[in-house]
Amino acid sequence: DGYAQTAPPAAVARLLALAPGGRAHAVRRTRSNQGQPVAAEVLYVPTGDTEASPTEDDPAQLDAAEASAPATASAHRVLAELRSLTWEGQDRAVELGSARAEDARLLDQLPGAPVLVVTTRYYAAGRTAAVGVATYRADTCRLTFGNAEPLPLAS
Repeated sequence: DGYAQTAPPAAVARLLALAPGGRAHAVRRTRSNQGQPVAAEVLYVPTGDTEASPTEDDPAQLDAAEASAPATASAHRVLAELRSLTWEGQDRAVELGSARAEDARLLDQLPGAPVLVVTTRYYAAGRTAAVGVATYRADTCRLTFGNAEPLPLAS
């Protein structure tokens, strides 16, 4: 849905080990089910982890197809470089929260509506290579916790 180079939220910047004011690539998308938006996702990647992305400031770096959609081209380049990494793992945090104004607009909800926020940290080369923040409409989610094997109940 979109791409920008931006200073990520403070919590994401900490996970990415960025200095204050540090910038990251932000690749955005909205997930839908049967035409209804169910999640707004942003994948943050430190700008130093990928080749410089072409921008409107340097159109010579863009081929003819990309010139009409430089943000899309940049997003594809960032994702392509991430796919080339050897992944070592991930961890995930799940929180209940309230929709920020931007997420509420994308999710067709009122600001402050209940949401589920899933933050995923992806590891490669011994460090955090990317952080994904997915905000889900609470009315479209179900949380199920379980183990692969049944555990005996305490008596």
